[in-house]
Amino acid sequence: MMMINKLILSLVLSFTDFTAAIKDYDLTPLWRADKIQEEGNGDILPFPEPIGYIGDNYQRFFIHYITVTKSKEDPYRYIVYGKTKVKNNICNFTGTITVRKASIQRSKDFPGYREGLLTCDVLFYEDSTQAGSGVIKGQLLSGFTLDQKGKFQYDALWAIADHFDNNQCRATWTSYRTGKSKKCNWGDYRMPDSEELDSGVGDVVINEKYKKNGWEDFMDMTGGDKETDWWK
Repeated sequence: MMMINKLILSLVLSFTDFTAAIKDYDLTPLWRADKIQEEGNGDILPFPEPIGYIGDNYQRFFIHYITVTKSKEDPYRYIVYGKTKVKNNICNFTGTITVRKASIQRSKDFPGYREGLLTCDVLFYEDSTQAGSGVIKGQLLSGFTLDQKGKFQYDALWAIADHFDNNQCRATWTSYRTGKSKKCNWGDYRMPDSEELDSGVGDVVINEKYKKNGWEDFMDMTGGDKETDWWK
């Protein structure tokens, strides 16, 4: 049976447009926070580090948002500073996440919650003075919830379910030096368009064919990851 992740599936459900209203919320907890709450049972979980890959050989790609700040000029735009890592090469980046569309619906499984979906543009500029740097451009899908009191949160309603994901980004990285582009995708808990790389059902399981491309020390997000705090 074909695996369909939660965010992709949500696109075909009956949502109400929420784009005009979303500008009044601070969306930074979707992308930078210390923790998330699994709303279904109240468990507190550590904020997930994105997992990703770059290129046709699925080389492991790391990205960490150090700060995310809502723009004072544009309520749909968020200023991002962070770092990326490929192999042993680490680059600083600055850029933006810009909300283009927001939709929302009543949760069918969790009464009292509304589930929403953001469609965002991502544009990150790595520091051009650093080796192996370039521009990352793509589209990000981010899930959020509102409870009965209107509290805005990262959508973790299904955090214990198989195939759970959030913040799925499909992007391209383009080298400053050569002008050549590579696929560069990442996400929370799972990665978009990664069927050849990730054969796992409940958690990420890396195909043996690609383990040598930076995945040797990788463990699924439940067990943790040896590559911690590399951005510090």
